[in-house]
Amino acid sequence: MKKIKAYKNSSWEWDSGWLRQPVDGHSQQGLVIKVGGSLLTTSGWQHAIESLIANESASVQSIVIIPGGGVVVDGLRQIDANTSISGSFMHQLALEAMGITAQLVATTLGLPLCEQHSDASLAVLDISKHWAQDAINSLPHSWETTSDSLAATVATTKKSGLLLVKSTPPKTDSLQRLASSGWVDQYFPTACAGLESIRWTSQQQPNEPNR
Repeated sequence: MKKIKAYKNSSWEWDSGWLRQPVDGHSQQGLVIKVGGSLLTTSGWQHAIESLIANESASVQSIVIIPGGGVVVDGLRQIDANTSISGSFMHQLALEAMGITAQLVATTLGLPLCEQHSDASLAVLDISKHWAQDAINSLPHSWETTSDSLAATVATTKKSGLLLVKSTPPKTDSLQRLASSGWVDQYFPTACAGLESIRWTSQQQPNEPNR
C-alpha cells in the first residue's frame, strides 16, 4: 500500500496514500472529500480539516465535502438494533442525520452548504437534501450503504477523485477486505467501480514514526 505524503500544517499530522491510482497519472480537476463522522468528536478537528482542505485546494479546482454521520447515526444504529422499523426508513433517517453533521461542518468551517453538485470551488454537500437524486436513491436502503458509498457515488457522478478522511489508516489496499473489516461500508467496492482515483488520509497514529 503506497503512502504519498503527510500533512503537517496543523496540530495534527496526517498520513495519506492511494487505494486506486490513475494509470496515466492524470490529476482530476474535482475532488470529493468524505470526512469521517468520528473525527468530529476529536479535539482540534476543524483546524486539521482546514489545513487538509488548503493542501488539496492547491491541486484541484473544486472540492465537495461530504461529512459522515458520526455519533448521530450511531445512535440510530443502536435504536435500530432494538426495533422492528424497516431498513428503508432507518436509511432515510440516517441520511437526515448526515444533514445535521453537514450543517455542523459547514458552519464550523465557514463554508457554503449546498443541496446539489455545486459549481463553487469549495462547498459542503447536504446529502439529506441531495439523496433523492437518481444516482443516490439507487443505492441499497440499508446499513450496507453509508457515507462512504454515498461519497463514491457523488464522485462518480461528478467525474471527480475521492478522498476518504478516516480516524485510522487502512490495513490493506484491497477494497473487498476493507469492506469486510468495516473500514468502508459493504457496498463501497460496487459504488466506487467507476472511479479512477481513490485516496485516503488519516490522523497519524501516536506510535508511528514521522515520515
